Amino acid sequence: METESIKMKTVKAIFTFIVVLYGALVNHVANAQEIGTLNKESMAKLSNWVGQWEGEGWSMDESRQKAEFTVVENIQNKIGGMAILAEGVGTNKSNGKVGFQSLGVLYYNNENKRYELKSFLADGNMVLATAQLNDKGQFIWGFDVPGGSIQYTTTLKGDTWHEKGEFIMANGQAFTVLEMNLTKLK
Repeated sequence: METESIKMKTVKAIFTFIVVLYGALVNHVANAQEIGTLNKESMAKLSNWVGQWEGEGWSMDESRQKAEFTVVENIQNKIGGMAILAEGVGTNKSNGKVGFQSLGVLYYNNENKRYELKSFLADGNMVLATAQLNDKGQFIWGFDVPGGSIQYTTTLKGDTWHEKGEFIMANGQAFTVLEMNLTKLK
């Protein structure tokens, strides 16, 4: 009789485990379906970005020292036009050394109703930036940093790309920290 009770308790424990596991699995699948979706139409608005770009510009560091650079940007459509992969390499004009390397994945997040850019730098830094297309067709993206925010404004006209980066202090005062002009090669 006691053996029967132990068997029954074991069966109940296994059954309870299976029910809990099934519930967790169903919950996981439901949550996975809510993770997010991308918007191909919004990405199509950026189709003129795709290609090989070259140019030059300058950037300013925290000590307000200006450095001039040349830059190559390789922009590709990925996953059927649902995302853009952007790879940039900047070379310091004064010494010919690579000054920055970046890789960005740009997409339109339907749930947040905005463009988002996940950017990775060779120095180990990364950021998730929010972005928008304004009514002038400029692409504006940025992120918060200690003491304010960084905002980049990209303007494409035909085969020319102009980008301006600003540090915007908490009080609203802005300083240009980057400017570059690129030409589309292909």
